[in-house]
Amino acid sequence: MMSVFRSLRTFSSTLLFLVLLSGYLLGCAGQPQIVAPAASAAMQTPPERATPMQATAEATANRQIFASLTPTPMPTPEKTPVPTQTGLSFWQILRIKKRPTPTPALATPQIVRRNGRIDKIGPIALPTVAPLSVGEGLPPVRLQIPVLELDAPIKTMGWVAVTDAKGRTHSEWDVVDNAVGHHFNTVFPGEAGNIALSGHNNIEGAVFAPVCVIGEPGVVLNLKDEIILTDSGGRRFTYRITGWDRIKEKNASIAKREDNARYLQPTAQARLTLVTCWPVWSNTHRVVITAALTDIEK
Repeated sequence: MMSVFRSLRTFSSTLLFLVLLSGYLLGCAGQPQIVAPAASAAMQTPPERATPMQATAEATANRQIFASLTPTPMPTPEKTPVPTQTGLSFWQILRIKKRPTPTPALATPQIVRRNGRIDKIGPIALPTVAPLSVGEGLPPVRLQIPVLELDAPIKTMGWVAVTDAKGRTHSEWDVVDNAVGHHFNTVFPGEAGNIALSGHNNIEGAVFAPVCVIGEPGVVLNLKDEIILTDSGGRRFTYRITGWDRIKEKNASIAKREDNARYLQPTAQARLTLVTCWPVWSNTHRVVITAALTDIEK
């Protein structure tokens, strides 16, 4: 009986998480329509608007709410365990695991070109550094992309209660204005896992206007370029771009939207995902940029 109960709980948690993922990319940074889950009591009464940097305590609490909804990523079958060494303590073995593990760049990344622009490229592999230990992460407060001279604050991104024409109430992500929004149910900078950030491309500060045009002719933002996140403790985390995708969302099938949502799923590696809309006049597509953790300055 207990095993059946545990299976039902696991199925319910996974289903709710997939609803969040598929719902996110239905919306647009310019016109947020991103459906968040409404499973727990805390989530059924979301704030009318997340007060951004009531952040450290609030973001940490929100992360705890989502802990039960986030499935643990399955280990890669090819992954080999770190061998134990006689005489070493647990903490010594942990430090061995945290050593940087360079990985060679792929020789020929996948490239999709349309109308003179690159709509999809990568992912490529880059040398990475070991992530922070569990519990060491802090909320992000600043994003910089040096090649674009972009420097923007980061605020916690919550959700709002929305009632549709049929009187049904649900929660939608509330993309922040004049700043980059951190999805509070994703990891903090430097942690193992996927940290997701969203931003408007054509309204309310349009912080990701120079980001959404990646791949277009003449745009300097490219593979291996730096994206630097600073956390509330002053630490800097450098991620480098491993790829991007320009994906259609307007009138897309449910299957396509579910496929698009894979970019927001948890990862075993330390990854950064930026999400915005494209183009500036219609917002029919999403631009998703992925990056790998390559340096930590403590």
